[in-house]
Amino acid sequence: MGEQYGPSDLSHSSDRPIHPRWGLVRRGLSATVKTVRLKSIALLASAALAAAAMLVGPSVNADDAARPRQPAKPNVLLIVMDDMRSDDLDWMRTVQRRIAARGTSYENFYAPTSLCCPSRASMLRGQYPHNTGVLTNAQPDGGWQGFQPSESTTLATVLDPTYRTGHVGKYLNGYRGRTQTYVPPGWDDWKTAVRTYHYLKVVTNNNGVVQRNHGVNSPTLFGAQAARFLKRSRRSADPFFLTLSFVTPHNGKPRGDGDSGITSPFVPGPDRGTYRGPRPAANPAYNEADISDKTGPVADLEPLTQQQKFKQVIRNAQRRESLASADRAVRRVLDTLRDTRQDADTYVIFLSDNGYLLGEHRLPGKKGLPYEPASRLPLLISGPGVPSGNTWTSATGMHDIAPTILDMTGTPSSFPMDGQSVLASAGRPDGNPDRAVLLEQADLPIDAENDGAIRYAPPRAVEDVTWKYRGIVSDGWKLISWDKRESYELYDLESDPYELTNVYGQSGSADVQLALQDRLDRLWLCRADACAG
Repeated sequence: MGEQYGPSDLSHSSDRPIHPRWGLVRRGLSATVKTVRLKSIALLASAALAAAAMLVGPSVNADDAARPRQPAKPNVLLIVMDDMRSDDLDWMRTVQRRIAARGTSYENFYAPTSLCCPSRASMLRGQYPHNTGVLTNAQPDGGWQGFQPSESTTLATVLDPTYRTGHVGKYLNGYRGRTQTYVPPGWDDWKTAVRTYHYLKVVTNNNGVVQRNHGVNSPTLFGAQAARFLKRSRRSADPFFLTLSFVTPHNGKPRGDGDSGITSPFVPGPDRGTYRGPRPAANPAYNEADISDKTGPVADLEPLTQQQKFKQVIRNAQRRESLASADRAVRRVLDTLRDTRQDADTYVIFLSDNGYLLGEHRLPGKKGLPYEPASRLPLLISGPGVPSGNTWTSATGMHDIAPTILDMTGTPSSFPMDGQSVLASAGRPDGNPDRAVLLEQADLPIDAENDGAIRYAPPRAVEDVTWKYRGIVSDGWKLISWDKRESYELYDLESDPYELTNVYGQSGSADVQLALQDRLDRLWLCRADACAG
């Protein structure tokens, strides 16, 4: 039996929840502050031309004094989780104590599209999915095949050859096969899974050579490969950029580890049965009793069955138990950074590609939706000059990651990006209420994931895509446009963090509703600088 723990053992160093919307503490706003916030966002519509004329974002508008001091050639370690919710962070001790507590937590970080491939493409190119062209998890307009035309212009190609670039772990769905030896441009050290979702039978492409790694849990394997990269980097004159991409806590094989046959991640023996945290039902949105205010697909759902409830309990426990092995791998990597004396010059970024719904709003085992458990993700940044225990509350998105890394390294981009660096915000305690993040999800005419299997669909140009929804998050508000249903949902995330009450159409929210609609119309299908408007 492994060590047992719950969220009370994992408190942040400042004794406050890192993500209060998911914890027991909920922020309250006075009527006066509430009124100011409503007026602030209502002014966004009238400020459209001014906003479009400049880059709006935490780093662009930050004072130079707020920018963390950087070494001449800083390293960057980017750690990526798969399907990890924001509230799952409480079950990763090392990540909390050695990244969150020593850096800045971005409380409102969103995946514009809550699916792994669109998110990863946005991460590597600094663009919204409607500009990367990666709209789903499978070809032709998603997955690795959909991303291939863009592989010549990514973070890796921009940083190489100035930086020693490396990738370890998961890449994009569709990058698979028994003889997969292709290495994308820009990567100097490529240790990438070509059989991804079997935790104990991972097959990797090691710089063009296929290697079977049977019997080793994938987080352990990826952590060891990343540690070796860091040891070799110590002997290099060039700084490094390393992406360490875990599969955890994505569903995967083998089965029979106490999961009762339910799709869930693999949990190593010592970690099984150690979860002592809350069940999904502790979330107020779980199996939502009254969905009469909902206008999207949720409006058609029946309450969860007993079998569905049982599955969510098992799935939630095993997802969080599986995080322990990934957390140990992160500890090994951070220890290697320290032991090789590279930690002082290294930025560490920790994030997830998308979240996961575990019964909230009657949605069992779902992603690809705009609701908070699926779209709002953990983002932590620590490193040179980044203050300890800081929190940034403005909206940020996956498309901001590439510009942030280029800002860290002092590298100009060779292609247009939609996002903006958030590096300077790491040194500021305040927020930037003007910042907005676009949410978008193309309708899926294909089976996005089936243990890596792919179904084909006709190619689609972005302008011809049918969109499941479009939305926008700004200043604590979220507007969702369900395009196929021609309906809307509007949530005040400050007073209603669980999205229980749709206030669209109510007189008290008319101004903010109009402002967000205008902002959504202006950002829709935006490109580069126009995405700051």
